[in-house]
Amino acid sequence: MPKISAPTLEAHRAATIDRLLDAFGELVMSKGFSVVSLADVAAAAGLARTAIYNYFPDRESLLFAWTEREVQRTIAILEQEVAQAPNGAEKIRSFIRLQLMDFASRHLPPGQEVIQFLQPETYGRFMQHIEPVERILREILEEGADSGEFAPLDPSSTVPMMMACIGAERGPIASRARTVEEATDRVTEFLLRALSPGAIAPRDNGRGARSRPGAKRRAAVPRNPRAAKSRPR
Repeated sequence: MPKISAPTLEAHRAATIDRLLDAFGELVMSKGFSVVSLADVAAAAGLARTAIYNYFPDRESLLFAWTEREVQRTIAILEQEVAQAPNGAEKIRSFIRLQLMDFASRHLPPGQEVIQFLQPETYGRFMQHIEPVERILREILEEGADSGEFAPLDPSSTVPMMMACIGAERGPIASRARTVEEATDRVTEFLLRALSPGAIAPRDNGRGARSRPGAKRRAAVPRNPRAAKSRPR
């Protein structure tokens, strides 16, 4: 019978799950999801190889539990920081900075790697855990558009592009080519320019042609029939 290291069975189980999830996160960061086995996680958490099956039947269930825990932690911090920001620009900066801090310290699983080893329907469930984080960004954009601080862009297409810009800093931060603060300044400046109401050029009479900056449109001048007749041939 396993030794109980907590006042109750429920507390013991919760503590053991936390140990397993911590071990899983560390192993994914150091070895990659593709090669991490349940036996590896059990050994890193100090459990017998077969004991982990009392908590997680496979790697996918372990991945889901780990992702849900980390997302809940991230959301709690994001909501608090964003609520304290005085305007849309500072909310965007706070969101970016906290996401980049996660990249540097929380070992988030790389989606492009994970998708190779999960079935499409399973990967869809995995990505649903990320939706609450994107919801916060979507609300920031909608509030900024309502106040006139941001351009009225479609959040359904803007949010994925913004998340991709933030995610592009994962590599430079991991390799220490940039610090979190440097990456925050870099991404924030780029995205705020893109979100500025003045960044969208007006369309020309709905035909889709954008006017060139500084270009002047020539006014139509009626021709003088007499002048055309008197022009030397």
